[in-house]
Amino acid sequence: MTLPVNKALRKAQSYIKAGELAEAEQLYKQVLSKFPKNKKANQGYQKLKAGITSNRSSSSKPPQEKVQELVDLYNQGQFKEVLEKAKPLISLFPRVDIFYNLTAASHGRLKNLDQAIENFNKVLELNPKDAIAYFNIATIFLEQKKFDLAIENYQKCLIIKPNHAEAYDNMGSALKAQSNFNEAIQQFTQAINLKPNFAQAHYNLGVVLQEAGNPEAAITSHEKACEIRPSFFKAYLAMGNVLHDKSQLDAAIDSYKQAIKIKPDYANAYSNMGNVLRDKGELDAAIDSYKQAIMIKPDYAEAYSNMGNALHNKGELNAAIDSYEQAIKIKPDYAEAYNNMGNVLHDKGELNAAIDSYEQAIKIKPDYAEAYWNLSGTAGDMVEAKNWLKECLKFDDSHVLAKLTLAALNFYEGNEEEFDTFINTSLWDHPYTRSFSWVFSLPELPKLYFTREQLFDFISEGATHSRPFYEYGVWRGQSFKYLIKTFKKGYGFDTFEGLPEDWHSQKAGTYSSDGNIPKVDGGEFIQGKFEDTLPEFFSVQRPVASVINFDADLYSSTICALNYSKSVIDGNTILIFDEFIINEYWEEDEYKALEEFCSENNFSYEVLAVSFYTKQVAVKLLMHD
Repeated sequence: MTLPVNKALRKAQSYIKAGELAEAEQLYKQVLSKFPKNKKANQGYQKLKAGITSNRSSSSKPPQEKVQELVDLYNQGQFKEVLEKAKPLISLFPRVDIFYNLTAASHGRLKNLDQAIENFNKVLELNPKDAIAYFNIATIFLEQKKFDLAIENYQKCLIIKPNHAEAYDNMGSALKAQSNFNEAIQQFTQAINLKPNFAQAHYNLGVVLQEAGNPEAAITSHEKACEIRPSFFKAYLAMGNVLHDKSQLDAAIDSYKQAIKIKPDYANAYSNMGNVLRDKGELDAAIDSYKQAIMIKPDYAEAYSNMGNALHNKGELNAAIDSYEQAIKIKPDYAEAYNNMGNVLHDKGELNAAIDSYEQAIKIKPDYAEAYWNLSGTAGDMVEAKNWLKECLKFDDSHVLAKLTLAALNFYEGNEEEFDTFINTSLWDHPYTRSFSWVFSLPELPKLYFTREQLFDFISEGATHSRPFYEYGVWRGQSFKYLIKTFKKGYGFDTFEGLPEDWHSQKAGTYSSDGNIPKVDGGEFIQGKFEDTLPEFFSVQRPVASVINFDADLYSSTICALNYSKSVIDGNTILIFDEFIINEYWEEDEYKALEEFCSENNFSYEVLAVSFYTKQVAVKLLMHD
């Protein structure tokens, strides 16, 4: 004790007058510890103890200035200070619920959720009809993902206070998290009925309507949220997502741009806008949008993965892998990034690495149907492919591509019933169904392979190795490098600057190698558009081809290449088409070019091999007199 006894006793009295009883008690104890027989100290201490006992057993109100101090601290975000100053007041006024409320709320803001619930329960002991306490407990349970408890306490809140719009709104969120979409819609609607300008409830209703499969109503809800609160950037983002799902791509971009206008550092909006731009085929713009998202949020794993998808679409395979690896570095359990990286590795011909990547995705996410589907495209034989397809369908029985492909493989083994069933459903016009139907209509079922390399190996066995091969559409040279190992001499034709014109959704310039021409021993490459380079190239006699690999995609490029190649084709030349079947518009591209070429030259063709996964078809021309 530093104060003289008389001053200490006077200070204790001033504490009592100010209602600071804990401080007064502490001073009396300090005096008595040194002067236990001091009469004034003993009398004052005994009176104080009597006063404390009285306060503890009464419902008397604490000094208003103490309550206001705590409220001010809470409003200033000084939650630890609230807890520190409320503790002695609870000791002095144990039946005053305001202190428990403030303590509970502060614990909640500090994420001390169990202590928050304990204090709110104390409030309810003192006042069982405190609707706000039930609301607060429910909200903590919602944050802890204990949805049943959250719903139970919101219902108790609403029994006491039936017009509590926020309770209906939050209960809707809990029900949505349990996938009880219809009930969630009812709760959000009730919140809006009570509070028509409740922007958050309109937004939440829009989100659940979208998940429930009602996009038009979802857009209306998001528009209303933005009308009420023009700065509601999350509603603009959500509306953009709905518009994207509805394939209203330009409108989706406008919505994302509005979100960014309100919140310029909105990384999610940039990433989602990149997805729409990618779907529009504007790959450079999409990549720029992902980069902007990453600049704002450097640890944005999803943006790196999305950018990898765009780079894959653009044909920049190594850059795509770098992007996926960065996503995985940030988020090591990112199954989708492993799966997508597997697709790129597969396209690069790195089959074992692709399989490892798919299997890593499944290790992280054992029910990952899409990874099982992709593994079926790496199979060495029919049995392995069917096993992967069955695994895919075990986890996603609505996976259309797996169902159709499994039926097609069964057809190959003599069980035609399942595929015939699909012919009589809405899937009859699916590009897979149309492709399989074409194969099954052939005089004999051709050899079936699952990877590009398997089909190349089969064709190479039956080809004349002493002849060169020709390839139209070299791109980065993966196929060319594989074929040159067998044929030693090859001619490759490409612009090396991407598609010369739009190919359905793919924009001109896609699949560019940026002007980089592969360096391959035995390879001779002719750069430029086919209509410009082929007349001069074939103006002199060229050796007859062993194999011609058509990977030009476009009808116009393929028919041009076929017409100029006529002089190097004989009955032993094998033609491989890389995008012949499976694509949505396959009948308008390489298939159409081959049919037209044969018709005009009195040829027919025999199909030697197909691959449903790589979309390849290998044929020999039959020349008629």
